[in-house]
Amino acid sequence: MDILTGLMIWAAEALTLAVLLCSRWYFERDRFYLSWGGGFALHGIGVILVTMRGDIPDFISIEIANTAVLAGVGMWIAGLLQFDRKPVEAYIAIPALLWVAGMFLYPIRENFANRVALHNGATMVGHAIMITILLSNDGTSKITRRTLAAFLGIQFLANGVVAVLAVTGEAKSFGTAPQSPWLLFPAAICFVASIMTGAKLLTERSEQKLKALAVTDPLTGVLNRRGLIDQFHALKKLDSEEKPLIALLHFDLDNFKQINDRCGHQAGDSVLVAFSQVGQTSMRGRGFFGRMGGEEFASILRVADMIEAASIAEAIRLTLKRQTIVAGEHSITVTVSAGIALAAAETADLDLLLSSADRALYTAKDSGRDRTAIDTGAEASIVPAVDRQGEDEAPTDVRASRQVAALKRIASLGKR
Repeated sequence: MDILTGLMIWAAEALTLAVLLCSRWYFERDRFYLSWGGGFALHGIGVILVTMRGDIPDFISIEIANTAVLAGVGMWIAGLLQFDRKPVEAYIAIPALLWVAGMFLYPIRENFANRVALHNGATMVGHAIMITILLSNDGTSKITRRTLAAFLGIQFLANGVVAVLAVTGEAKSFGTAPQSPWLLFPAAICFVASIMTGAKLLTERSEQKLKALAVTDPLTGVLNRRGLIDQFHALKKLDSEEKPLIALLHFDLDNFKQINDRCGHQAGDSVLVAFSQVGQTSMRGRGFFGRMGGEEFASILRVADMIEAASIAEAIRLTLKRQTIVAGEHSITVTVSAGIALAAAETADLDLLLSSADRALYTAKDSGRDRTAIDTGAEASIVPAVDRQGEDEAPTDVRASRQVAALKRIASLGKR
């Protein structure tokens, strides 16, 4: 098989992959499919134009064709960045720009061997960028990413060998170049790497998505009950002498049924989403927030003492209370009640924590809603709140002193 036939076969394979990847994008709408598909399409079209040299103008079969091939490499880089959820940077254009810049130099433009060396050198730059992206990600699929990086590394070396042989052998055309068999090698490696390791990467990504869906609430995007249970067991294993307690904060939106009845279920969903954002933001770096079901939510975290747990619950309660949620034509203010339970991490039992937090939540509801209660063992006690008795009108220093007093009263609850 001569080199031109091999290139046509590779072009057909590249275009087939382009169609498959673009079809996948049509159904899943992940942008990296479109970038990879576009990369293979440009690569295939460029290779076809290269093989038609003599039948079409040289400008198209040389300058345009190789620019298309190297632009395809740039699209593959863009796809990798999108796959890793990173922004697409301007450096994806480097391989194609190297070729375009080289074509302005007479010794390269008018010499076949130099053009081959330039093209392979630009391709090596593209492969080096892809290898760097693959190896710089410390997340999942490490083995698969390293395998793909190894394939690209082999291709990188093969491109270097082709460049050297082209220049030292003073090649005049594909057919007479002594290194012609080497020109098929990178294409074969690229095909194998794309099919095998690329497919495995996509499979592993799909598995990760399924695992995430299994522990995520579809409406709000926060953890569901199963996800919270998983995180509870993870927190139990966490070695933290500074935070020896596990706290479970149980939240229930006040009068949520009335919001649904008065404003509609879509407005109710907006309230659930808004509260989820408040809870998740408050938990960032501290613990985990999730939806237990309906209008009930919970947070699980490691804390140093009862004061820390109560302060976080109160911060969430007050943040929601002071927020206006806009849902269509409705402007909604909503409050939440909270119940807190704590246990030593090494002996914590989730069922007992849930029962204690639920008992405290019932106390908060029964005491007028829009407040926090802590289960202290024998009973549940209301947490002193800083937004009672006209604090909104009080000067800043007065509100601060009341908050200090409230925290002291919380501390006294823990000593009972």
